[in-house]
Amino acid sequence: MRSFGNLKDKRMVLKRLYLVLFLLTTLITVSCKTRTKADETKYITQKVADWQIKTFAEMGKYRALPAVEHRKPWHHRIAYHDLEWHCGALYAGMYQFSTITDNPKYINWLKDIGDKNNWRLFKRVYHADDQAVGQFYLNLYDNYRDEKMIKPTQMRFDSIMQSDRSNKSLWYWCDALFMAPPVWVRLSKETKDLKYLDFMDTQYHMAYDKLWDKEEHLFFRDKSYFKAREKNGKKIFWSRGNGWVFGGLALMIPDFPKDWKHKAFYISVFKDIAKTLKKEQREDGTWSASILANEKAYPNKETSGTAFFTFGLAWGINNGILDAEIYEPVMMKAWDALVLCVTKEGMLGYVQPVGAAPGESFKDYTEVYGSGAFLAAGTEMYKFFKKRKAL
Repeated sequence: MRSFGNLKDKRMVLKRLYLVLFLLTTLITVSCKTRTKADETKYITQKVADWQIKTFAEMGKYRALPAVEHRKPWHHRIAYHDLEWHCGALYAGMYQFSTITDNPKYINWLKDIGDKNNWRLFKRVYHADDQAVGQFYLNLYDNYRDEKMIKPTQMRFDSIMQSDRSNKSLWYWCDALFMAPPVWVRLSKETKDLKYLDFMDTQYHMAYDKLWDKEEHLFFRDKSYFKAREKNGKKIFWSRGNGWVFGGLALMIPDFPKDWKHKAFYISVFKDIAKTLKKEQREDGTWSASILANEKAYPNKETSGTAFFTFGLAWGINNGILDAEIYEPVMMKAWDALVLCVTKEGMLGYVQPVGAAPGESFKDYTEVYGSGAFLAAGTEMYKFFKKRKAL
């Protein structure tokens, strides 16, 4: 066995060992951080998905409701029908999440809901809200190619186009631009029939011409807000309402034909909204329930609008539509804020209750559409981190 000549030699060897250990630890730490960021994102997203499936039957127990004096007939704790728009938004996000996991649990859950309801749309023939579940029907049809998944939606849409209401504006509130257009676009893609795409384009422009504000590059919720103002004198633009629009664009733009002459219009609207979002993001990473209002007017965070915005921003960056250098800090700040709003059980808090205008939110209550928006956001954030790791 070798013996060291003096204490100096021993110290030199120990220093070298410490240096090697330090370098190895640093390399492992950096490697783990790079490797696990996408995994962490998938983990928190799956946590929300699992919690929402587990509590789906008792959704009313966790539902955000406004203060008693502000409640309307639709504010209650009764479970929504499977086919209502609230659930439609959840299904859209759940399907997005199913595409990044090998676990068939999530797509099977959606398939069971479709089978249970015979792949029908909800009651109101012309109302966009009752078309929202068609998003996941057509997504599953794309996977399984089972005609029963597409036929009821196609028959409903054919009847709409053949009716005497086909030339009237059917989407006169901004929420509708999430509920219906992605379904019409996907139906056109799956059937290879442009008549559905043309109908969507006509109706979308009617809504745009009526509700788009050319100064602020945001959508009014509906015509009742044209003259309304916040306490700071700014126009009222509902965060979740514009989140519906922004998220809806991110869902349907990928389904446009590559050479479609009207595609540039939708990309332009998407980019214009993104510019406003960058300008109006709060210090905490979220957006006020009324986008142009300050935190004094809306002190609580609001996650449903923020989650849809995060989804859209991440999708835009991932697909080269938004400049990553400009929008990545906005997106990251928003995602970090959202993650902090998820409880240890997996419930997304601070979701504004059902409404048609900016309002309050509550830390310990949620809504199924908020979970859907989070799942969509988490899916795109996962793709972003995976792509960044590859680069």
